[in-house]
Amino acid sequence: MSTNRLQLKRTLASTPRERALTFALIATASFAFALFLGWFVGAWMIVPFAGIEVGCVALAFWWFERRSADCDVIEIGDSSVSVTRLRGKASETHVFARAWVQLDIEHDKEGRDRALRMRQSGRAITFGEFLRSSERRAAMRNIRSAMIPAWAGA
Repeated sequence: MSTNRLQLKRTLASTPRERALTFALIATASFAFALFLGWFVGAWMIVPFAGIEVGCVALAFWWFERRSADCDVIEIGDSSVSVTRLRGKASETHVFARAWVQLDIEHDKEGRDRALRMRQSGRAITFGEFLRSSERRAAMRNIRSAMIPAWAGA
């Protein structure tokens, strides 16, 4: 009774602390420039617009941060394969019979790789859409090799 577990996560170039520091620097620079222009040039209407700008940047950082922990967990048991998609605070799990499941790559209208797709008996789930194409293909190879039964030989 062995279970293989694969986790697909986003590849991010920065940590949450670095992103918070970047936002703080952007906000500080924007407000400092606006206050300078308001104080020395008398253009006080720049300050509210700087506030709106910082608010929009904060919204963009928040939107990115809430999706930065998205991941997919694939668990391959003796008789079943389960895929758990974690998106923000939502989680959904799909279970397939290992002997009948099919794994392929879903393509968009232009023919580019879009996501991995696992399907069986008319049910399908897409996952790994946040991976690069090379990572997606490597994940597909890893999942397929983990799904080969022990008795089939390696």
